[in-house]
Amino acid sequence: MPATRTNPRWRASGSTLSEPSTSSSSLHRSSRFPSRDASESSLTSCSPSPPPEPKKIHGTITIRGQKLQPTVVLNTLWYWIAERKAIDDRRRAGVPAPWTTDPIFRDFKFCNAYRVLDRTSQFVVAEVVEKGSHLSDTELLFRILLFNAFNRIETWELLQKEFGVRLTWKDYNIHAYNKVLTKAKNRGMSLFTSAYMKIGKKMDYEANHMRHLQLLEILMKDLPGILATSEYAVEVYEELAGYPGMAEFTAYQLMISLSYSRLLNFCANDFVVAGPGASSGLVKMFGSSLVKAKYAVPDIESDIIRWMVETQCEHFDRLDLEFPFLRGANGKERKLDVADMEHAVCEVDKYARKAHPGVRGIGGRTQLRGTFHASPDVLPKTPILPTAWEDPARKVMRVRPGPIVVEQKWIVLKILDDRPAQNGNHDDAVEYLMDWLGYKPTWEPRYSVVLDAPALVAEYQAGLAKKKAKKARR
Repeated sequence: MPATRTNPRWRASGSTLSEPSTSSSSLHRSSRFPSRDASESSLTSCSPSPPPEPKKIHGTITIRGQKLQPTVVLNTLWYWIAERKAIDDRRRAGVPAPWTTDPIFRDFKFCNAYRVLDRTSQFVVAEVVEKGSHLSDTELLFRILLFNAFNRIETWELLQKEFGVRLTWKDYNIHAYNKVLTKAKNRGMSLFTSAYMKIGKKMDYEANHMRHLQLLEILMKDLPGILATSEYAVEVYEELAGYPGMAEFTAYQLMISLSYSRLLNFCANDFVVAGPGASSGLVKMFGSSLVKAKYAVPDIESDIIRWMVETQCEHFDRLDLEFPFLRGANGKERKLDVADMEHAVCEVDKYARKAHPGVRGIGGRTQLRGTFHASPDVLPKTPILPTAWEDPARKVMRVRPGPIVVEQKWIVLKILDDRPAQNGNHDDAVEYLMDWLGYKPTWEPRYSVVLDAPALVAEYQAGLAKKKAKKARR
């Protein structure tokens, strides 16, 4: 089995509320929003909230001693959140398309204000997590990692059709999965979502799907220990982000999927990291004042997102915007959490390309990809929320102080060869040639390998003995 090395040492690889009984949402400032039962409502009766007026731009704010001057795009964030949620509610209420008169929303694709309402997230919750909730922690983890490897509903359905009840870690075989996925790829099927594909470095395999499966195998070995021993959510992130092929932001995406299950049982607001799109969106919302603040406080983006979460109701009131909060199974409203807000800021970075073309972010992108075409699919009136969210332990927020520290992990797959020690770099007489995941082989002193990966040494020695015995029989 592979072993994991983490620099500098190795380690063996671990308001006004609507009635809770009848609706999945609670409404903040509910004077104009239509009833969920208003399936006959026209778009006129649920017209979008008016965009914020420039005169209502928020004044200077201070976060961690840094003064930030908002632009009009900060107001647009709250308008975007309110209108995007209203669009989803209109669809669920049975209102026919179009669900908005906002030309940007009407013509282009955007994710939901609550990311759990996105199509893929709803699939993960319903089909991957909840349908696997009766299984062992090991099997539930496998289901989540397998879906996250491709992040594509069609790929999951393909594997489920092929393997059926054998879509389990107990019955998993990388070569059997390779056969199914290669066949699908050869007939033109896209295995991955275009949103993100983690692994860019070549590992033991040329095929991208095989590199993802190889990483899945390593995480199945390491992640249970990481989840069991981490005191803070950020510690899970620091471990995940250190693996070859796991970029920092994609590690955060995996954590969100894990949070839909009992396996990552932390408060939703314990931890957030801004992805590239959110970083660009924050620049549009705070301009040069943010650029200056980041020189003094490099991780201030996370604090800004927390401030947005903590003050969300104030902004809806300030701008006279309606917002229907989700409700959990217990009838209590669920405000936007840090993952929702990070996601929304990223989406507003895109929305602002059309709404505020003169406001620049990072990278200077000006066009929107992905035109919107109304789907005939009918959304259920009530979205599916994770059962694990109701755990009382998730009500207590625990934010670890201090910076995020990600150390690159070196994962050794096997010992390729041995030789007498060269150049007197250490006291051991023997060196092993180590095969690393994602990196070229290197020679390492035997004592270090014996200390940190004894199973690999035993496997290598057994292989040598077998070869010697076979040679003797000749």
